Amino acid sequence: MEQFDIYNSRKLKNGELGVRGTPLKNGQYRYVVRVIIFNLKGDKVLIQQRQASKSSWPNFWDFTAAGGLLAGESLAEGAGRELFEETGIVYDFSETPSRMTVRFYEGWSEIFLIQRDIEINNLKLQNSEVQAAKWVSEPELLKLINTGKFIPFHYAKNIFDYLRFSGETNFGG
Repeated sequence: MEQFDIYNSRKLKNGELGVRGTPLKNGQYRYVVRVIIFNLKGDKVLIQQRQASKSSWPNFWDFTAAGGLLAGESLAEGAGRELFEETGIVYDFSETPSRMTVRFYEGWSEIFLIQRDIEINNLKLQNSEVQAAKWVSEPELLKLINTGKFIPFHYAKNIFDYLRFSGETNFGG
């Protein structure tokens, strides 16, 4: 039974725990972490294809790794755990701030962006969650989005812009 901390609207823990799969009550929120890896050149992003057995967005392409925080876990710990569980990549997020926060119906998604060159063959994909992974360029990502094969995050079409802004490249390399 996977448990997580419940937060109020001001992002403060309320002392209660939620259970994965159990809907939250009105005024209760939770955190999800998402890790997006770009290559060092900044011209490709690592994406994964969700398993057909997933209850939400089966077979859709998604960014590198994501999942809900566990009870007592920090954002950095959750990002590291999810990245390792889904891809086998070890990364210490303790000195890496999240790059953006996105509100969703049950809470907040904290998004971490890093740059690393990783060989697809070296990934250890979590079979229960991920069926494939690949590097894609911005045009390739846009094609997946526009053909309805990528989860329709409102920021997905512009994710490469975060690398193009002055001073924003090579973070967490």
